[in-house]
Amino acid sequence: MTDFKDIFREERHFCNHLFRLLCYRKEDGGKDSGLGQFLTLAGLSIELDVNTVSGAEVYTEVAVFRDFYYYHTSGESFLLDLYDRFLPKIQEQYSGKIATPTPIADVLPQLSGIHPKDFARHLADTEDDRLFYREFSALFNAKPDFLVICDGLMIWLEVKFWTAFSRAQLRRTQNIANLCSSDLFAPVFGKKPNRVMKLGTKRHVQIKKEGDFIDWADVADIAERLLPHGTDNYTAQALSVFIELDGEK
Repeated sequence: MTDFKDIFREERHFCNHLFRLLCYRKEDGGKDSGLGQFLTLAGLSIELDVNTVSGAEVYTEVAVFRDFYYYHTSGESFLLDLYDRFLPKIQEQYSGKIATPTPIADVLPQLSGIHPKDFARHLADTEDDRLFYREFSALFNAKPDFLVICDGLMIWLEVKFWTAFSRAQLRRTQNIANLCSSDLFAPVFGKKPNRVMKLGTKRHVQIKKEGDFIDWADVADIAERLLPHGTDNYTAQALSVFIELDGEK
């Protein structure tokens, strides 16, 4: 008989264990905390002392555009500013395939009561509108797996295990990170610089070659070494099974 834990493959489950590890001794561990050890793997030029690690912020499922829009004093002005900043970025990335989408100022009256995450469903009359507003709405639907803010740097983390990294998703995460580092989000992020990183396994060979990559196996090693009871710790055991599952494929 096989235990369910030996075949369970849900990535979110392992992300929850990662969150537990990142919070371990965050208040007093400094470089020897879970977060400190994880960021050491990342190889970033940040100060990992007790003060910076205890003051760091760790978020999961980061729907930043949704939340910022909700709390903004003027949602309409935010959307107008976002359109102006986002259009030239996405035009460049689409290599001219997006030319003149309908300005958002012209469509807001007809979209009254509709959340920006659903704009794309209502604005597909032209190819420009279909492509642009698909990307625009995706900003409000996207949820990067983790955001860590430490020592003045925003680290955006995309996590995979079984599935491949999507180039479109990584590009979208970078767009989100860059916009969050801009004046547009200065009230909550203070124009902090950003870095997008990937957490994956040995199967993600090409992505690993491109850098800014952390291996789940190294995270599992931290859990066994750092958490109480070592290999008997629940999180360490879960990540160990995770790595064994990867090794079987």
